[in-house]
Amino acid sequence: MNKFIFILFLLIFSSCKNLDFINLYDIEVKKTEGINGFTSTEIFSKGGSDEVWGMKDEECNPFSFSSYDASIDYTKIDKKTTNEEDVNFEKVNQVIDLPTVRVKDRRRITKNSIHIKTDYNSNCEWIGMGIGWDGWQAKDLSNVMQNSAIQFMARVDGDPIFSLPIVFILEDYSENQCYATASYLGISGGSITQKWTKVTVPLPTFSYNINKLDLTNIKQLLLQCYDVTDVYLDEIKIVPHEHKYKKLTNDLTVHDTIFPVVIFEEELQSAYGVDNKYCDNIVITSNVNYSNGNYINVDINDSICDWKEMSISWNKWLYTDLSKYVNSTSLEFDLKIQNLENIKITFVDYNRNQMEIDIKNYLDQNNPSWQKIQIPLRDFPIRKSKIDLKIIKNIIFNFESNVKCKIDNLKLTNKI
Repeated sequence: MNKFIFILFLLIFSSCKNLDFINLYDIEVKKTEGINGFTSTEIFSKGGSDEVWGMKDEECNPFSFSSYDASIDYTKIDKKTTNEEDVNFEKVNQVIDLPTVRVKDRRRITKNSIHIKTDYNSNCEWIGMGIGWDGWQAKDLSNVMQNSAIQFMARVDGDPIFSLPIVFILEDYSENQCYATASYLGISGGSITQKWTKVTVPLPTFSYNINKLDLTNIKQLLLQCYDVTDVYLDEIKIVPHEHKYKKLTNDLTVHDTIFPVVIFEEELQSAYGVDNKYCDNIVITSNVNYSNGNYINVDINDSICDWKEMSISWNKWLYTDLSKYVNSTSLEFDLKIQNLENIKITFVDYNRNQMEIDIKNYLDQNNPSWQKIQIPLRDFPIRKSKIDLKIIKNIIFNFESNVKCKIDNLKLTNKI
C-alpha cells in the first residue's frame, strides 16, 4: 500500500513540472457583444414604440405595422388564413410623442414587421418614415462604417420585385444626412418575392463623407420612398459585412457627363406636384393638335386648389454634381404662353440651399407660339445662394396665380 502511494506521489509531482502559473489578470477576455464595441445593432425586430414614426399627413405616410413575421414562410400557408385584409381590424390613429408625426396603427395587430406602402402621391414633398433605434440615444457608428451593413428581411404580397425604391438615410443630431440604396447585388437571389428575402445595404456605400456627417452622433435611420412601393420589412439590424465591390465615388453622386440631360420629354420619373389625381393645376397631358407627344400643362386656378409648383429630381433623388459644368451648361425647355406674368425656377441642394431665377428676361411675352427658353446656369445667383453644386437635389418651377402655359422638352444642354 505504501509503495502504491509513493508511486502515485511521483506521478503527480512529475506532471506538475509541466504546469505554468497564470495570473488571473493575464487572461484576455474577448468581447463577444456587438461589432468593434458597437452594441446598438438591432434597429427593428418586432414591437412598436416611439422609436418608429411615420408622416403626419396620411397621404404622405407609407408606414404601418404588420403582423407578418420574418420567421414564418408564408408561401407555405394558405393566403386566406394569412391575408391581413381578410381580418376585420378597426383602424385607429395612435399619436406618439413626436410633434410632427403620427403612426398608422390597427388594433389587435401584432407589431411583428413594418409595412411600407404608397402610390407615390406627387403632392407630397417627402414620403417616408424613420426609426430612432436604441431609445433615440446617439449612436457611434464611426468604428463600424467600413466593415458592416444594414441588413433586413423583405417580402411582397404580389409579383416579385427586382429593386427596392427606397433611399436609406442616416441622420445625425445636427440634421446632417447621408444616403444609400439597396442595389441589385444586395438583394439575395436578385428579387424580393412572397418568401422573406435577405437584403443588404453596406455601410461603406453611404455618402457620409460628402455631408460631414457626425458618425459619433447618429440619431435615426430614415426610409424615403421615391416611387410606388408595397413591401414588408423585418429584422432590420447592423451586421458584420465585408464590402467586396470597389467604390467608385465617396457618395451617391450622379455625374451627368453626356449632354443633353433629359429632365422631361414624355414622363417624369421622380417628381411631386404633377398629378391630376389630387389637383389639376399641373398635369402631364397630350393633344391631337400637338405632334410632339406629352407636355406639362399648367393652369393655376386658386379656386380649385392652391398648388402652384412642381419639383423634379431627374436622377431619382440621388445627388447630382453640376459643379464642373456650370459655365458651359444651360437649362432649356419649350414654352407656350397663354397667360403668364412670371415663372420662378429654383435649384435646391441637399443642404436646403436654393438658387432662384425669374424667367421673364428669357422669354417673349407677346409670342403665343411655342418658344425655346434657354437659361445659362451661370446666370443663377450661385455665390449669393451658397448652393453646393456637387449635391443638387431637384429643380422647382413656381407659378403665380392664373398662369396658363405649356412646357415640354425640359433638359440640361451644353449650349450657352
